[in-house]
Amino acid sequence: MTTDIINRNTPDPIDLPFVGTWILPRAQPRETMLRVGPLELDLIDRTGKRGERPIDLRPREFQLLKYMMQRSDQLLTRAILFQEVWHYKFDPETNLVDVHMGRLRRKVDGSNEAPMIRNVRGAGFVLSATPSQATPTRTAERSTNPAIGDLSPRSVERILQ
Repeated sequence: MTTDIINRNTPDPIDLPFVGTWILPRAQPRETMLRVGPLELDLIDRTGKRGERPIDLRPREFQLLKYMMQRSDQLLTRAILFQEVWHYKFDPETNLVDVHMGRLRRKVDGSNEAPMIRNVRGAGFVLSATPSQATPTRTAERSTNPAIGDLSPRSVERILQ
C-alpha cells in the first residue's frame, strides 16, 4: 500500500525534462591555506610556518591560531576565545587563554622577528601582519579605537559576551 502511494505521487521519469542530466550546485572552493603577512597555516596538513621557519603546533594552539588568523586585525577578548575556541559557554575566570597565548606567541614570534600577536591590556588579543609601533596606553586606546570608545575594558568584555 505504501508503495502505491509513493508510485502515484512520483512523476513518470519520461515526463521529466532533462532526464539523465544531473544539475548539481557548484561546490564552493574551500580555503586550505590561511595567510597573514609571513604567517601561513595549512588547514589540511595542520601545519604552520612563518616565512620559511616551521612552527610546531599542538591541536589547541592550531585552533587558536586558525581562529585568530581568520579574524586578523580584530580585537579578540578572552571571553570570545573561550566561547569560540574552547566552546565554553561561560568565563571560567582562569588564565587558560593567557597561558595558551603565551605559548603560541613564543612559537609564532621568533626572537629576531617583529611580534605579530599582541596583548591589548585589559581587553584581549590582536593578530596583525603589521607590527604595532608601540602598545598604546589605556586612554589613547580608548580614544582611538571606536569599538572600545570610552568604556572600561571590563565593560567591553561584558558587552561582547
